Amino acid sequence: MSWTTFLESAPAADHAVQVYDDLAELADSVGRYLDAGFGRGEPGVLIATAAHRHAFAAELRSRGWDTDQLEGKGLLVCLDAQQTLDMFMDGDSPSAEPFEQVVGGAIDDLAVRFPDKTIRAFGEMVDLLWRQGNEAGAIALEDLWNELAESRRFALLCGYHLDIFDIDVQISALPKIIRVHSHPRPAADTSRLAAAVDKALAETLGPFEAGQIYLQVAEQVPRTQLPRAQAVLMWLSQQQTPNAQRVLDRVRTHYTSLREAASAHSRAPFYSS
Repeated sequence: MSWTTFLESAPAADHAVQVYDDLAELADSVGRYLDAGFGRGEPGVLIATAAHRHAFAAELRSRGWDTDQLEGKGLLVCLDAQQTLDMFMDGDSPSAEPFEQVVGGAIDDLAVRFPDKTIRAFGEMVDLLWRQGNEAGAIALEDLWNELAESRRFALLCGYHLDIFDIDVQISALPKIIRVHSHPRPAADTSRLAAAVDKALAETLGPFEAGQIYLQVAEQVPRTQLPRAQAVLMWLSQQQTPNAQRVLDRVRTHYTSLREAASAHSRAPFYSS
């Protein structure tokens, strides 16, 4: 299933993650995800920080939705990420029973009002825990979400603010996060990431060695929902760490340049004869 298909159809029990650098990238995904649901009469749960809720509200406005009206109609429930976390954390660990009461209760309330509809949830409580240095707590919370999905009808989109061009993120963070999600999105534009990886590998290691790396990844890394360019970066970071840092630096440069070029092109005036 493609990322676009997930955002539009959001099958129940599917669990996606958007890794982002720029909040606008996350807002675009959240806006598309909730917009598609509202268009089908599917309710949403938004568990986000105050600053991010403003960004998501602006994105939804651009798509013709007013969050105050959505909340008034019961189609949207907005919860503060930190306040919600505080209701079920026991020290550094999320507690299963309070989590089910708080988060499961919010899902249940919507399910009563919208029977036979798949609820679309977005949450960044896990990102708060991760940025607080509580990585184990974040993964434990992801597991609780997955367990909750076994008894409730909802899809879930998570957001993590990470630098995918940092080698420690490639070696440690991403493998843990990807493991607990069915649809990982490591970059806003995966085709742009693929082009940047191709160029960086050829420049840094040479075309022949780049080809060998792609062959080894094809042989050693099973095909999953993970974009192939990201699988290459993760494999390289784990297997050839000294080379990986140089490649990641070049990937960052090319990805940024390609993004800026695309942005400039989109702003260029269009003239017709």
